[in-house]
Amino acid sequence: MYEFTLTNSVNNAVLRLCRESGWSKVRRIMLKIGGMRKVNPELMAFIFAAVSRDTPAEGAILSVMIIPVTIKCFACGRTGTREDSEFMCPYCGSRNVHLISGLELAIEVLEVESNFLNHE
Repeated sequence: MYEFTLTNSVNNAVLRLCRESGWSKVRRIMLKIGGMRKVNPELMAFIFAAVSRDTPAEGAILSVMIIPVTIKCFACGRTGTREDSEFMCPYCGSRNVHLISGLELAIEVLEVESNFLNHE
């Protein structure tokens, strides 16, 4: 199950950041994931609830923003998006294209609480 591996990796990265930064609680995580990765956001949220249990990320809201697959065609010069993962221009059908977006995997937003107090 691809979503389990991906979600577990995100959880591990967030927990590492918590340890390194002194964060006590994670409230929200928003991921930016390219459409070519073909993930199921609802399944990822379900898995995250399980893998984050008994950690600072337990109860955090995990949301996923899917980035469309966007290609640039060298034959006709147009840029377009695709619903599938075909490397083909949606306008002229050429396969002489360049992938602009669709493979992203990033933590876009991370809302946390810190253990540190601000003393002036």
